[in-house]
Amino acid sequence: MKKTNMAGQTAEYDYEAGSYDESRFGNKIGRHLDYMHRKIVQDLNISGKLILDAGTGTGRFAIWLAKKGFEVIGVDLSPKMLKVAKKKMKALNVNASLILADLRFLPFKPGVFNGCVCINVIDHLSDISKFLKDVNRVLKSDGCFIFNFSNILSPYLSIALIVNFREKALFKGGIRSKWFTFKKIRILLREAGFELRGIRGCMIASPLPLGDRFIKIVQPINLLAESSRLKFFSSSIFIKARPVLTMH
Repeated sequence: MKKTNMAGQTAEYDYEAGSYDESRFGNKIGRHLDYMHRKIVQDLNISGKLILDAGTGTGRFAIWLAKKGFEVIGVDLSPKMLKVAKKKMKALNVNASLILADLRFLPFKPGVFNGCVCINVIDHLSDISKFLKDVNRVLKSDGCFIFNFSNILSPYLSIALIVNFREKALFKGGIRSKWFTFKKIRILLREAGFELRGIRGCMIASPLPLGDRFIKIVQPINLLAESSRLKFFSSSIFIKARPVLTMH
């Protein structure tokens, strides 16, 4: 990515930092989405001592994981997002390290992390292949990688096609975004030296301007989509992967 593009992407996230949590997780649907994300990551069994939260943003997952007893290092490209995360951690008396860095060039030695989580991030990266290979590099050989991506083959197909054409999200400032097929993600994982170890689905796309009544419809569908074949048609697919070829 060119430096000018990187600077633009940083500015987009800096602009959203102050309103990010409220705009995405402040209403009933957002809170349910947050719950589902945490439930799925827990079900996929993130484990080990040291966890990397790649694209930590305002620290949503770094804080949750730290509260569960993990040692967490959160990395993000946006200084203002990290400032919000630091403020939240101080208010909640939670300890986690925060580092400003480009996810394509993780500033860590090989094989140091037991696990990596990367939630609501993959869609916004310009070089996913480079990122996946670098995650492999910093994971231990028995480490696990849990992430999600927006699925083209979902009820939001029309939105996905527009987003991919524009290469920008439809809402909340138009941050760079792209949706994927499960097949494409599986190929990228294999090329980066990972094997699949678990798959879950979540039917709510984030963020979408839907009314709170929508939650009554989506809750039972979400439960069904988590582990049934419906997961392949969920708006968001969660993956657990492990390194099989090391990039150390």
